[in-house]
Amino acid sequence: MDNGLQHKTFSIITTLLVTLFIAGCSDNTPQDMLENYSNRVSNALDQSDRLNLKAPVSLPEFPRRRDRLQPVEDIRQGLVEVFNLRHCQLITLVAERNSSLGKVMPPSRQLAYELKLYVGLRDCLKQLIQTRAEQELIQQISEILVIKERNLPRVLWNGIYTSEAVERNFSRSEPPLPLEKSNSFISDKTALEVLTKLAALQNDDTEWPVPAELETLENHYQALYNNRFGSRWLHSVNLLTATLNHTASAIEKRLGNRPLCYNNQTNPKANIVRNVFTKYYAGELQPYMARVDQQGRQWLQLNNQLLAQFSQIPQPMRHYQQQALSMEFQGSVWQTYIQARDRHTKAWQTLLGQCGLMPGQG
Repeated sequence: MDNGLQHKTFSIITTLLVTLFIAGCSDNTPQDMLENYSNRVSNALDQSDRLNLKAPVSLPEFPRRRDRLQPVEDIRQGLVEVFNLRHCQLITLVAERNSSLGKVMPPSRQLAYELKLYVGLRDCLKQLIQTRAEQELIQQISEILVIKERNLPRVLWNGIYTSEAVERNFSRSEPPLPLEKSNSFISDKTALEVLTKLAALQNDDTEWPVPAELETLENHYQALYNNRFGSRWLHSVNLLTATLNHTASAIEKRLGNRPLCYNNQTNPKANIVRNVFTKYYAGELQPYMARVDQQGRQWLQLNNQLLAQFSQIPQPMRHYQQQALSMEFQGSVWQTYIQARDRHTKAWQTLLGQCGLMPGQG
């Protein structure tokens, strides 16, 4: 190999190594940023404890599918037999459901099918009565419609809460929300709003038509499946809670040992602490926390609005809602975070106030 080629090869390798080194050292994950912040606070306060966020995520476990599934009442008489008389143009819809592919429909498609069939049966019965069709046929359709009406809340529940798309939003294995802003929450918010609108049909006594949202329903399920915002938000708020509590402990420990400042007089150590607060809390952690906080409030509200449409909820899901989704229950993910946030804020206020560094002091 000639000297020119050797030099070129060496330059390429060096560039790659430098790039990898810089990438490896940069705080480009939420865990890195949070650990860096809390550990810098500990260093500035001469505390030896170090935050380690590599431990498994401690979050409530989403109930197993069999514990979420609600039983649906069977129809005694096959629908295909009823509709062989070619009334109401529902044969195609029923035949599709009874095909080999129809029998393995995912929950989202089953939900769309059941809503279309429910409206079709209701309209069919009105038509048969108006045209004075055979009383036996009217009776058959009436019996099927009564069962479908009783099944509707459970059909809606299963179509939403046994779907893999929704399951993924409560997984404990997804990474936290990224440091940079993302549009994933917008599409997930829209999806939850659509599901809530569909779930509300069970409480609507009017003769509602086939929901227009069914045309794009699969897109909304796909958004939930791909983004998995809920899972990532739960991971993020869990990491924030651990970070805020660890940092508050470091501050409280220092305050308990000896004052950082005397007589509200600042000193070089206090200036270091203030710089850490300004650069790493106000500059890095706070913007991330504000986004997680704001989006989290909306996400929790949307999920609770969706669940509120159902009067019958399996007990394991009631328990999960209380632990993971409630904004009021003491001990829930949200309340645990709020308590850590307030504790962290109070610790900083006490520390900075001791040195006359709080806004408005001095």
